[in-house]
Amino acid sequence: MTGVWKTATLAGLVSLLLIPLFLLTDPASAQSTTSTLPAPLQQEAMEKLVTDLDPDQVKALTGFMTLLQQGAETKGQAAASAETETGFIESIDTTLDRFVSVIAGYFLNLPALFTGLAVSIGALFAGKIAGPFHIVLSAIALLLAAGFIAEFLVNRLAASRRDSIRSHSPDSLFETVKMVSIRAGLDLGGLVVFALVALVVGRLANFDPAVRTFAFQSVYWLVFLPRLIAALLRFALAPHRSELRLVTADDSTAKALYRNFTMLFVFIGISFFLSIVLRDADIAIRESFRFFVSFAVNAWIVAIIWKARNGLTKIILGDETEVTSGLERMAGFWPYFSMAFIVFNWFLVQFALSMGIETLTAGRSLGVIVLVVFAPFLDTMVRGIVAHIIPPMQGEGPVAEAAHHQTRHSYVRIARVGLIAFLVLAVGRIYGLNLLAIGGSGEAAVARHTVILLLILAAGYLAWEIINLWVAHQLAKDSPPVANQDDDSEMGGAGKSRMATILPLIRMVSQITILTLTVLLALSQLGVNITPLLAGAGVIGLAVGFGAQTLVRDVVSGIFFLMDDAFRLGEFIDADGTMGSIEKISIRSLQLRGTRGAVHIVPYGEIPKLTNLSRDWVIMKLKFTVPFDTDVEKVRKLFKKIGQEIMEMEEFKDDILAPFKGQGVADVDDVGIVVRGKFTTKPGKQFGMRKEIYKRVQQAFEENGIQFARKEVRVHIPENAKLDNEQKEQIAAAAAASAIEPKPAAG
Repeated sequence: MTGVWKTATLAGLVSLLLIPLFLLTDPASAQSTTSTLPAPLQQEAMEKLVTDLDPDQVKALTGFMTLLQQGAETKGQAAASAETETGFIESIDTTLDRFVSVIAGYFLNLPALFTGLAVSIGALFAGKIAGPFHIVLSAIALLLAAGFIAEFLVNRLAASRRDSIRSHSPDSLFETVKMVSIRAGLDLGGLVVFALVALVVGRLANFDPAVRTFAFQSVYWLVFLPRLIAALLRFALAPHRSELRLVTADDSTAKALYRNFTMLFVFIGISFFLSIVLRDADIAIRESFRFFVSFAVNAWIVAIIWKARNGLTKIILGDETEVTSGLERMAGFWPYFSMAFIVFNWFLVQFALSMGIETLTAGRSLGVIVLVVFAPFLDTMVRGIVAHIIPPMQGEGPVAEAAHHQTRHSYVRIARVGLIAFLVLAVGRIYGLNLLAIGGSGEAAVARHTVILLLILAAGYLAWEIINLWVAHQLAKDSPPVANQDDDSEMGGAGKSRMATILPLIRMVSQITILTLTVLLALSQLGVNITPLLAGAGVIGLAVGFGAQTLVRDVVSGIFFLMDDAFRLGEFIDADGTMGSIEKISIRSLQLRGTRGAVHIVPYGEIPKLTNLSRDWVIMKLKFTVPFDTDVEKVRKLFKKIGQEIMEMEEFKDDILAPFKGQGVADVDDVGIVVRGKFTTKPGKQFGMRKEIYKRVQQAFEENGIQFARKEVRVHIPENAKLDNEQKEQIAAAAAASAIEPKPAAG
């Protein structure tokens, strides 16, 4: 009976505990129901019932309640997910409908736009905007007259300077930039004087504040802005003087760009003036007016780019003598990308405005277009400036040329990093975002980490380029030119300097270090924990150290060889029987070019002994065999004379360290006397001098009756032997044959 009671009590308790779960969805019913609970089932009674349950019943009750709670949570999550998905789709549909309806509304409101413009202009003439029209017109005329007179006087003062610019043609890029800058300064100076005088006269004149403000705005938008843009375009394009043009463009392209963009900004100035008129007339069509002006401006720019696309490609290419394939593809692709970007940007602005986002305004959009579309032209300007500011090539030969070429590219790439940073910061400023200030406590963590990541990548790239630039500069300075060798010359020329030998290794190690640090720091900014990576790298390095002892031995041996300055690039060495000229030095091995063209790869750890045949100076010893009756002293004097003559030759005098001279008798053999001479030269110069010495010794011996010794066979025939000539010849032939034939081996 007790078990039945406990079971019934458990069921009742479960029912009581389930009631609040259902009542949570309706607070009102929960309140009313809770207030009607009978007294026996209040808190004290529930606690008493629970204490009467055994452990198994309590465990069953807990599991049942957990299942009920999980079911409720799953049901709630499914409902929330369905609601979110439905809300997202509905939001997209609503946004697109709103965008389409706004655009359609602009076009449907087009008749009202023309009517509103007519009404607002009529209100201007009627004196309802800024006061009586004749007073407004008089104020504008006064400002223009004062400004133009002041500008005319300034131009008269600078007339001689302008005449010299017109009559003079520049001889260099520096002079071109100087003349164009002076001309632009004169033009902009006249415009500044025009604006200041107009501003002062407007302030001094006794005009109504509304009239004065309207006159200032009219003069700025209708006169000052188009003339300012024309002066800037004249500075960059020089449409009427090709010799002063800072970009590589033909006359037709320069004139078309100058004319079209000047007219475009005339249209923009008129549009802003009409926008002011619409605002002051309180005509509710300003949004439609801005829409169609923005549409016209963007369409106008696209038309300009389409018409001048070939000329723009030439401008981007510049006057490069060696155009890379990447630059050529970018130059041909950029006009089409610019047009696509302008269209995309216009739709983005209109979409943002239809959503009520005021950040992407038409003015900011135009600024972004100017920066992005004309970025390649800024790059062309940067390349042109770099081409004339890099230092001249140092040294001679292909190594110096390659280093100079690498230096130029490093300058260009560093300038491009600065240009890209400027463009990114400028675009951020246009949209009201100060990227340099991101990282404060009030900024988002994602934005802060993104900016730091970009700074890390930029710093790593700049460090990479600076290393390349320094190494290229040192290689150009320390690498000697490749000497012209004769066709029959042997290897063993002078090597490069010690710095030129180890610089490639320094560059490789530095670049690996920079790349590793940059990647690790970038990963840390992306949220990756790099501590396990560092620990794993240490374990891998330890494993490699134990498993590749030969590799470690090669690397360590190479380090000590380089520390001892045992060899340099270009030197001729003998590495334990392997001879060749050093062509390449890596971390673990040498690459030698043999005398017959074969390439030998010699690991450092396999070199027990190394002989350098090209270090500092070379002694060459030459042997000559003369007959036994030769006057050795006469030969010595001939050798000394030949050495003095060669010392005076332009071809050898700078390379001889010790002249050629005789060393007396070196040996005596069965043929004759061996005399020897020697000389000392710079490495690689001994072969040409040896050839010249052989030629002069032969001539000197011939002139002085000295013959070179050669093998002879003498046959002694007794005087009493009666032999005819034929028999004597046979005996001589047999003796010669016996002297030439090798003797059989003994036993």
